[in-house]
Amino acid sequence: MVTIQYTPYILMTLPSVQEQRTRILQEMASIDHMIRGHLSTQTYRVQRHGQTIVQGPYYVLQRHQNGRNHSQRVSDQEVEMIAAHVLAYKRYMELADRFASLTEAATWNQQPQTLKKKFRRFWQPASPKRRPA
Repeated sequence: MVTIQYTPYILMTLPSVQEQRTRILQEMASIDHMIRGHLSTQTYRVQRHGQTIVQGPYYVLQRHQNGRNHSQRVSDQEVEMIAAHVLAYKRYMELADRFASLTEAATWNQQPQTLKKKFRRFWQPASPKRRPA
């Protein structure tokens, strides 16, 4: 006699939109430090006594604010901390963008079909257009 043991299939469901939004907000709230901007490295080549000397690297924190570009040199001792804070801001912005996308998708899903049809290009990804050969 052969015995077959049946293991029920557990359906893995994706978290609901509201659960995803809640997780995103929790992660955003857990970010305690951030700095807006971009950290870049600069080096300079200088000619001295017929030789090319490379000076640097120098680290520069740059950001665009109030219509102007601001930059500030960062010391070697501060660069690791500044880089971590800049990455935290980048993560914060990624989360904010994901939150906005989820919220917009939920909003469109609650709209009547006639409104969805009228504004289709706003809530559906564009299909690639084929160019005539």
